[in-house]
Amino acid sequence: MKKVGFVLLCAVLIVLSLSVGFYVGIDTNGVLSIESEKQNEIKIPSKMIAVPLISQHPALPTGCESVAATMVLQYYGADMTPDEFVTSWLECSARFYKKKGKLYGPDPHKVFAGNPFTSRSYGCFALPIVNAINRNSSLCKAEKITDKPLPDLCREYIDNNKPLLIWATMGMRKSYKGQSWYLEDGSKFTWIAGEHCLVLVGYNEDHYFLNDPISGSVVAYEKSIVEKRFAELGHQVVYIFPKSSTDF
Repeated sequence: MKKVGFVLLCAVLIVLSLSVGFYVGIDTNGVLSIESEKQNEIKIPSKMIAVPLISQHPALPTGCESVAATMVLQYYGADMTPDEFVTSWLECSARFYKKKGKLYGPDPHKVFAGNPFTSRSYGCFALPIVNAINRNSSLCKAEKITDKPLPDLCREYIDNNKPLLIWATMGMRKSYKGQSWYLEDGSKFTWIAGEHCLVLVGYNEDHYFLNDPISGSVVAYEKSIVEKRFAELGHQVVYIFPKSSTDF
């Protein structure tokens, strides 16, 4: 995976060295491509981090969070796969049950709700990913970041070659209220339908660039739409970094 990252980085550096008029475009599959003429394409990234690309399909249809985390762990040199992250590190619970006519289920702020290897599952938010890494990784640590806008995160992290997991939505479509259930403490929880986890790897004046587990490719979205979806999911970010931080 280090070799893949190096090749991608070299390609990005070559693109950045090209004359004005060359643009980075996104094809129908969401893959970066270089265009030689101005055709209202997406401009070259001002900043781009070469993070390994992994698709969640077909093995992990609802495992975007684990796949995104594995991309960043591999970026820092971890020898692991998304399947290993799920089976050995991630705490999951598919315990849904009825009690006195009410549906009860797991708390996605604490565990993955469902089974990432199946399509009929939900997902998890930032803390279960943080806990999975901090409890199990000998190489990296993780922390949850909240209430920081994306432009600030880009300046503080992306500009310093530190990729970030962010929560938004699939295809940056508007989220909506999904299934509701009760938690063990009696509170009612409503799943945010469309929830998705991606890796923020770059940006330019108009767009954010993200490694998307759905396609296993780099995708670009206008900044305003990413910021809206990011807000809908509670401004959730996970920062993964090596324990020996002087190495990066």
